[in-house]
Formats: sequence, structure tokens, C-alpha cells
Amino acid sequence: MQIHTFFVPNYYPRFSCKMGKCRSACCEGWPVSISMKNYFKLLGVECSEELRHRLDCGVRVADHPTEDEYARFEPRYDGTCPLHMHDGRCMLHKELGEGVLPDVCRLYPRGIRLGGGMYECSCSNSCEAVLELLMDQEGPITFERCQLSLDLPLVAERQLVFETLGAEQKIRAYLISIVQDRRMPLPMRLTCLGEVLDEMDLAFEKKDKSMMERIMNEPRQLEQTGIETNEISEEHLRFGLEIAEQMIAALDERSQSIRGCGEAALSYFGKGKDALAKYQSASTSFEEAVPNWEQFYENMLVNHMFFSQFPFQDRPESMHSEYIALCAVYAIMRFLGVGSMAECREKDGLIDGMAAAFRLIDHTEFDRLASHMLQRLNCTSREQIRDLISL
Repeated sequence: MQIHTFFVPNYYPRFSCKMGKCRSACCEGWPVSISMKNYFKLLGVECSEELRHRLDCGVRVADHPTEDEYARFEPRYDGTCPLHMHDGRCMLHKELGEGVLPDVCRLYPRGIRLGGGMYECSCSNSCEAVLELLMDQEGPITFERCQLSLDLPLVAERQLVFETLGAEQKIRAYLISIVQDRRMPLPMRLTCLGEVLDEMDLAFEKKDKSMMERIMNEPRQLEQTGIETNEISEEHLRFGLEIAEQMIAALDERSQSIRGCGEAALSYFGKGKDALAKYQSASTSFEEAVPNWEQFYENMLVNHMFFSQFPFQDRPESMHSEYIALCAVYAIMRFLGVGSMAECREKDGLIDGMAAAFRLIDHTEFDRLASHMLQRLNCTSREQIRDLISL
């Protein structure tokens, strides 16, 4: 075990695994990749005959193995992990303890990052226990330093492929503060975020540190966003809904985790003139059933931004592309949230839908996919993005 100082969100000390009580366990529905080191450790472990049979039959070397993703647990016919027991627990964990688990199983849903000599640790929104904490948290997420004792895998220092003007942490904190400005409705905050990122793009291009400092220190007036909650017309809403539907339909084909709730929403809203009226009715029901929805969605967005280190995600994408991807995340959250509550007002259904969506969002290159998808759908201008996030 190693002790390090980590920068963590303030919900982190309260997080604990629900073990067998999860409605949708993290080991269900997707193949879990493990490293070469973890694979050969499992090959040589002494265990019961039943566990050895499950390991030998359920773990196979990947088609194109790498050191980090050498093998994977193949889901059974019902989508469950081959080590999953009837009571929801892991047979490997039960029989041999936490120390034998592959790193991904032992650490999930934690994401550990190392950059500039600083460790960060946060949890993915793909875990329902994390989402339950975020739903119950009334105040904005804050961040703090604390010492954690973890058996860490090798965590590589990030190789920066983007300009930060030496202010990465400060910029990230400032962008999160915009999303947490509760003087504005959430779509308004996202619009403001886009304007700030456009200004920052210019500062990065000029490598102008004083310009960057000025952007972050000048007070922003609410009217600068150019969007009011009563300003969105039915035409704008219809455009946003059509784009969200096309995104969900495309993602359904790529993701088993999102397919169930995505297809249910698409089926409920349907097509044509009735789709908008159904969406507006379901939106009203959603906001009545989850009166703190905006607070919950803010916390999910902020947690995702910190987990993914937005907008510096180790790839040569522009600020505008990263912003488009974040707006796509919000639109999917909103569309699936409203759809999941249309006929069932249980909050567990909302949490399960969000967890399913973030299995795709947080654990694939979704940001790049979403940005390119919206470009193909011709939804990239400031006005079009505004329509999308006004859902």
C-alpha cells in the first residue's frame, strides 16, 4: 500500500461500494479488460476448483493484446461477469480477498490521474452509488486535498498535447465554477462556458498569459450569455430534440449499456408533430418528480469534467470541439432523464439510466465521437448548440 496526497471532490470520503446490493453491477453488460500483469497473476493463483473453472473459461486473451489491455472477462449469455455470484458478489473477491482482484475491479469506479506531480482521484458517474451521492448533495461539489492509502498500479505522468500556459489547474477550476454558478439556469451556464472557451482559444493561440488571467479575473455579467429561459421557440426546441434523437439512435448501435434506456425514450417520444408535445409533457413530469434535477445534473457535469480533466483530455482537439462534446453529454443526460421518467417516476430509474449512459461517456472516447457526430449532423454553431442544450 502507498500513501499519497490526492486532490479529490468532497463527496469522495463518503463513497463506498454497495457490493451485492447494486441494481446494475459494474461487472455487467461490458467486457472488463485487464493488464498482462493481472492476467498472469490470475493464471497462477491457488483457488477452489469452481473458481479455477470460472477463470479458465471466462477470461481470454484479447484479439490485439497490449500490456495494459491484455485480456478480458467475457460476459456470460445473460451479460453478467463469469465471476458474479447469485448474491451479487464477486467469487474471486469472496474467496481470495481484494488483493487478488485485477486493478480495474479493485479500483473502480475511481479514476486516478497524475499530472504536474499532483495525484487526482475521483469516481465515475457510471457507478450508481456515486450518482446517489451526487443526487443527495445539495451544495456545489468542492475539491480538497487528502491523504489516501491505495495499492496503486503504475500511473503514468500525462504527456500534454495541448497548451495550458502553465495554468491547467486554475483554468479547470474556473470552468467548473461557471457550471456551478446557480444564479443562472444550467443551459445558460453552458452557453456562458462556450463563450469563455472561445476567448481562451484565442489566448492559447497567442500564448498570452496576461490575456488568460484577464479572462478568468473579469466578473461576468449574466446578460453576456445572450440566452434567456423564455427565449427558446418551439422551432428551436424541435431542432434540439431532433438532434438528441439522432445522437441517441446512433449511440444505441454502439453501446449495449445505453441501448435499453435510449430505445425506451425514442419509442416514447416517437416522431413527427407529437414528439415535441410528448417531450414537453414528459419534461414537466420529470421536473415535478425530481425537483432538484438541475442541482443533480450540475453535480454530474462537474464530476464528469473533473474525472475527464476537461478541457485538457490528452488529444489535439480544439476548445470548441471539447465544448461541443460536453454539450452533447448534457443533451443526452437531459433526453434520457426525461425519457426514463416519462412513465415511471421512481428516481432509481433516473439513476440507472444515467449510470448506463456514463458507462459509454466515461469509459470510451465518447467526447471525440460526440464532437464529430454533431459536426456530421450540422450542429456546431453557437445558435445550434444553444438549441440542443435548451431541451
